[in-house]
Amino acid sequence: MAPSRFRYILNAVKESPGDAVTGLTVAAIVAVTLLDMFEVISLSQEFLSGAAIVVLSAFLVTLLDSRKKADEQKGMLRGVVTDINVIKRDIEIRGVGAHVIEIPQEEIGGRLDGLLSSTNSWHFRGGLGGWQRSTALPALSTVTNRDIPYSMHILNPADEDVCRRYASYRASAGQRTGTTNPENVRDELLALLYAVAWYNERTRIRAEISFLSSYSPLRYDLSDAGLIVTVPDMQERAIYAPAGGWYCTSVRDEMDQASKALPAVVLPSGQGMFPQQWRDVRAQHVRTALEAVGVRPSRFSGQPSHSLLTGWAASSILDFDKIASMPFMGRSN
Repeated sequence: MAPSRFRYILNAVKESPGDAVTGLTVAAIVAVTLLDMFEVISLSQEFLSGAAIVVLSAFLVTLLDSRKKADEQKGMLRGVVTDINVIKRDIEIRGVGAHVIEIPQEEIGGRLDGLLSSTNSWHFRGGLGGWQRSTALPALSTVTNRDIPYSMHILNPADEDVCRRYASYRASAGQRTGTTNPENVRDELLALLYAVAWYNERTRIRAEISFLSSYSPLRYDLSDAGLIVTVPDMQERAIYAPAGGWYCTSVRDEMDQASKALPAVVLPSGQGMFPQQWRDVRAQHVRTALEAVGVRPSRFSGQPSHSLLTGWAASSILDFDKIASMPFMGRSN
């Protein structure tokens, strides 16, 4: 027991020498004073006065030492606060609160579903729009209490050169079989156009379509909740930008401004071209609707529209049975 107490005293002395000296001094004076009170020893008035001065001095030394330690602790606390601010800034740049972050492949589907479930509008710019047909458009069509503005920028299916270049790019990138052929690229784009026209006619989706003259490996899906940028390779990461951040806001503005200048699609209207049930769509419906699609030089151009189905996309060379099988491909209900 005694060695244990001795070690405790030694540790206390090491941790705070000033406090230890003060404590021992006061303890010694108290002990001597008690001995004097019980007449074990006799102390003079001078000794008692000197002892009082020693105790006061020891108290002042302890107080100064505590003040020094308090200042040191404040300095350490300021350092901790600075470090926390640096960590917070890093989190805002790279994690929660960031304006742009990378997300792994396994999170992309969930993020896209989250954008779809909490949106009042949708922007898409990309390739063939397979996910738009199978998932995005069906999900948006379930909204029945308000209109859903839908803006889409895609390649012009009647532009043979851009379709061939895009097919060549997809072939070199090892993309989905069947979309590396120029004619298949054209047909999928035509099927996408019919799908958007059908939803525009039969649901609360209000679509605006613009044609791009060049392709990009990047695909943009933008809602009121945020933006996701993906590439055709499903094993790659994606970029996520929450709404309100500079990147999401800038991309939305860029797409809105581009819509004013890009060639604009004039969608047909008429229930005869768009059966009430999507499963009832046949080749003749698709043909009639696509033949009625017009293209203007820009959305606000005063020039008349011209027919989409010309050149290598002329009606006489298209397989409408094939095209009619694709507008709702992948839709589950």
